[in-house]
Amino acid sequence: MESEESSIERLKRTLYSRNENIVPKEKRTPVSGGEVDAPKDWGAPPSFGLSPDNLNNLTVTKNNSFFNKFLLWSFVFFVVALGIATFIFFGGLNMISSNNLDIKITAPSSVSSGEELLIDLSVVNSNRTELEGATLYIDYPQGSQSVGSGSKPISHDTVNLGTIASGGTFDYALRTLLSGQKEAIKTFNFRIEYKVKGSDAVFSKEKTYDVSISSSPVLLNVAYPKEINSGQSVTLSIDITSNSSVVMKNSLVKVDYPYGFTYKDSNMKPLRSNSVWNIGDLKNGDKKTITVTGTLVGQDQEDRTFNISLGQQGVGNTDFDTALAAIQATIGIRKSFFNLSVEADKSDISIGRPIPVSIKWQNTLPDKIVNAHIEATLSGNVFDRSSVSVSGAGFYRSSDETVLWDKNNLSSLASILPGDSEQVFFSASSLTNPAQTRSIKNPYIDIHVVITGTRSGLDTSEISSNQDLTIKIPTTLGFTSKVFRNIGPFSNSGPIPPRPDRESTYTITWTLTNTASDLKDTIVSAKLPLGVAWKNEVSPSGEKISFDPNTRVVSWNVGSVSAGVGFGYSPREISFKVGLTPSTSQIGQGPNLLLEVRGVSTDTYAESSLSFSMDSVTTQYSDPAYRSGNNVVVK
Repeated sequence: MESEESSIERLKRTLYSRNENIVPKEKRTPVSGGEVDAPKDWGAPPSFGLSPDNLNNLTVTKNNSFFNKFLLWSFVFFVVALGIATFIFFGGLNMISSNNLDIKITAPSSVSSGEELLIDLSVVNSNRTELEGATLYIDYPQGSQSVGSGSKPISHDTVNLGTIASGGTFDYALRTLLSGQKEAIKTFNFRIEYKVKGSDAVFSKEKTYDVSISSSPVLLNVAYPKEINSGQSVTLSIDITSNSSVVMKNSLVKVDYPYGFTYKDSNMKPLRSNSVWNIGDLKNGDKKTITVTGTLVGQDQEDRTFNISLGQQGVGNTDFDTALAAIQATIGIRKSFFNLSVEADKSDISIGRPIPVSIKWQNTLPDKIVNAHIEATLSGNVFDRSSVSVSGAGFYRSSDETVLWDKNNLSSLASILPGDSEQVFFSASSLTNPAQTRSIKNPYIDIHVVITGTRSGLDTSEISSNQDLTIKIPTTLGFTSKVFRNIGPFSNSGPIPPRPDRESTYTITWTLTNTASDLKDTIVSAKLPLGVAWKNEVSPSGEKISFDPNTRVVSWNVGSVSAGVGFGYSPREISFKVGLTPSTSQIGQGPNLLLEVRGVSTDTYAESSLSFSMDSVTTQYSDPAYRSGNNVVVK
């Protein structure tokens, strides 16, 4: 073992050593030299002992091996088998083939919607064996209904054909009511499944039949404006006329509104979602009309499409499966033809005060507008119909509360060139009688302005623009601050008239009233002058009132004040006590008890800020026992 390991180690050392003295030298066997005499050409070809005559008499022996014979017979068998299979397949001599089963269909190529469709089917078996358990499956197109008094939608049907003998025929007549839109293609699918004797395999054969709807059972027509201004009122007038020889029961009309349309009203009560109407049964020649009104908002040059369809109400739902008629109404939204604007001066709006209103317009079209006419109709729960005043041209027709301008009283309306602009003015006010306005909550005046004219040029048409303005009349916040001595929730003391260096106490009562709309964030504050002390007595105690000795400010955080407070309801009141210690410098004067009385609030309806202020509150009190001079400081 040691000798083996030593041999291995020596071999490793020999293999990996870089010392050439260790690596054994390769021994080579010496080769002796010699010369070889090689020919320099190929020489004459060998004759192999054969003469030319012998070559002519030479015959080739054929190779008759078994392998060559096997390949030859295999090729012949393949060709014969392929020929027989091709002949049987294309020659129709096979025993069972779906090609030998046919479904012959005799039916019209078109039918009127809602009318009965008759389809004659003939199932012909040309196979050499009978078909067992044959079943016909029928898939009806959408809009198919069964025939009879209990007509109802149908989508699938199964007919048991039984056994069809070889060369036999099975006839079947299919009747259905087919509905759909004009020129719609309806497809019936017929499928036969069958078995053959001695096999559990199921074979099938399919065929389809297309029929077109030649006429619609109902005619739809819609009248609508082709172009409007954004925000303008839109009315669709939908005429429905029955063209069916059978009664269309529970007919529904559905309108799919485009984005930006807001439904307002219709002449019939909608069945659901303000977009589906049940117009009842339609007999041949019946005509009904639905008008739908709303507003449409969009950007300039946008087109909005209304999709209107009619069908028969399905069982147990409020919609229809198949539309029998459909029509579209596309309205273009265009920039205001007149660039109409109506503005009111809201800087000082209050009950009974005249409100200036301006109407401005400009021709934005590339064409001239002729025979323009402007109507401004006023309304509102506090509108005073006798208060309207028109500046310059214009006429107020009080019978329907409308201000009118046309070419007869404003000559510029006879012809408005592209880019021309102008404006007119009038004013109106609310009712001034408090007895009439106190019971009205959220008072307003509405102004509806319409300007119409005829567009000249190639596209001659009647055009119009309208604008609405609602003027919200702010509520009236009433405030009083009274001083008492012997009336109120507190007992007061001290000399009357007040005397220097002696304290006299007083009760101050603040009262808030509110007329027409709710208020929020209401705060009343006042400042106590020097010489007046906060006595920290408040009634009612639940009111949020505070006194800051650093700023000497009294603050009443009223919060919300409902409409009608002080009229239909009790007013909001708070009382607090202060003490006055006059100085000798105030002898002969009626000292101030409060300074800088201020109030702020927000009208939640008119979304406007309200405020009031009083310079001061003095020692002149409101008791019945008050006598002149009781408020003046004496010695």
